Amino acid sequence: MIAANGAYLPLLLERLSRDHARIAGVIKQLEFLADDLDTTPDWDGISELLDFLEYYADKVHHPLEDRVFDHLVNKGLTPTERHLVFKNLGQHEEITGMTETLARTAAQAVEGVVIDVPEFQEALAAYISLQMRHLRFEENQLFPLLDHGLDNSDWNVLTRVIDPPEQDAPFPAGGEGDEADTQKEES
Repeated sequence: MIAANGAYLPLLLERLSRDHARIAGVIKQLEFLADDLDTTPDWDGISELLDFLEYYADKVHHPLEDRVFDHLVNKGLTPTERHLVFKNLGQHEEITGMTETLARTAAQAVEGVVIDVPEFQEALAAYISLQMRHLRFEENQLFPLLDHGLDNSDWNVLTRVIDPPEQDAPFPAGGEGDEADTQKEES
């Protein structure tokens, strides 16, 4: 993958970018299923997508990003840049909490528990919006910081100290083909 400056992206940054495209595709599938909650809810599908996000995005992808961003913070960022990194860490915690709550509720619906559908829809819409804003924030604000703030020796150190991520995440059915464009300007 080639960066905006024409150089090749380091493998870890390329992996994070590829993860974002795949996660965005899963979020778009979730958004599609959310549109049918009033008429023909697919609780199994919603539960599967949220389980994936709970597992992969929250337990594999975000910890990998956190390790990379932690390394970046120690590279002499400006106070504004440090604020962006710490804001991102807070978003990771917020997203994880929302994912767990939504996944638990969807799993209950699969088991036949009656849930407050309008309340779930509202929470799911907020979650989808936050996830997409978060992906754009990282891609537009933080990935350029990584690209310019870390040199080859930093990327080599990170590659050695971070366990290699799985080559391909176990995406839910149809997840890989629906990669969304998350490069749009943040609203």
